[in-house]
Amino acid sequence: MAELPHVVVVGGGPGGLAAAARLSARGTAAVRVTLFCTGGRASFLAGAIDVAARGAQPRSFGTEILLPGVEVRPQAVLAAHADGVALADGSVRADAVIAAPGLALRGAARLPSWPRAVWAWDPGGAAAWHEGGVGDAGGVGDAGDVGAAGDVGDAADVGRGATLVAVCGLPYRCPPAPFSLANLLAGGSGQASVTVATPEPTPLAAVGADAPAHLIHAAAESGVELETGFIVDLDASQDGLLRSQDGRELRYRRAFLIPPHERAACLAHLEGPGPLVSVGTHGRVQESMLYVIGDAAATGLPRAAGIARGAGVLAADDVLERLGVCAREEAQPLAASCYVFHRDGRASRIRTRYPPGGPQVEVDPPSLELAREREAELAAFLRGARGVAVAGG
Repeated sequence: MAELPHVVVVGGGPGGLAAAARLSARGTAAVRVTLFCTGGRASFLAGAIDVAARGAQPRSFGTEILLPGVEVRPQAVLAAHADGVALADGSVRADAVIAAPGLALRGAARLPSWPRAVWAWDPGGAAAWHEGGVGDAGGVGDAGDVGAAGDVGDAADVGRGATLVAVCGLPYRCPPAPFSLANLLAGGSGQASVTVATPEPTPLAAVGADAPAHLIHAAAESGVELETGFIVDLDASQDGLLRSQDGRELRYRRAFLIPPHERAACLAHLEGPGPLVSVGTHGRVQESMLYVIGDAAATGLPRAAGIARGAGVLAADDVLERLGVCAREEAQPLAASCYVFHRDGRASRIRTRYPPGGPQVEVDPPSLELAREREAELAAFLRGARGVAVAGG
């Protein structure tokens, strides 16, 4: 019996899970699928908001990957190529590779160690907001301690409880999420002021339509101050004071800092702008059998879970057709739903679709029902990672 074509998927995020599930479902017994994911667990990265703002447990946002018909190997991939992947203990050959490792966060060793700041953009890292005193309005000392340190000037300039949420580099995943976090923190007790800073001149400008205005209005309604075009200069900053390249200063008593995002190590050898990889149709790299999808791909689309899932399906169908396993099905437009939390616990939603005629954007106003729908999205992600079919999905 001839050996079955082997397809390797790298990454256990929305894109990798969607690609692996699609390959298994449509390839049935005609293709062998292996998914590599460090630790063998999927993580709902947007749970960082819940952990930081609501004290949720990080473990609530992850689960073991158990996809029917897919071999899951809990190993890190060192390099992804069109004919297989390199591992620490050898290599695995493949007829096609779909890489969806996402974007990596700059490592702790290369980030400032500031007592008043937490560097995080995942559920595990966000837990530090509630540990070690950071995140507690009284946990970083009395108002006089800031001025006494001699590093950020007069304490009166800071204000008791002043909180900063800052994006420290472009691109970054989940563009509306820093605003959601700031809105929720502004609704917490003991918050004198909350500021959100982003390098973008206009938040969500790439999405367009009503999305930027909606995000700005939601921040204003929550009492959150907004700093746009704030490109962080880490070398000129210090604990309690964040400076931008144009000389602006943001003083804080505590800060949730989103680290610069970098290219995953397994894609370091590929061409592309900054941390992104240049891709063609359906995520192909130079028409080879290597595909890069999701946050790591230079597509110009938002870095959202729905976009990654759709790209995973498109890449899987393209692989199956090129391997002669089955014909490609009619492609559905890429789409994403991004939830925006508001100070009072309600959520609004920004929906985007990218059909051939151009992007379509709709904004659903805030409601408690949408907040519940976002919880249902988390549950659906965890069920999907465990291989449990979702009704209607």
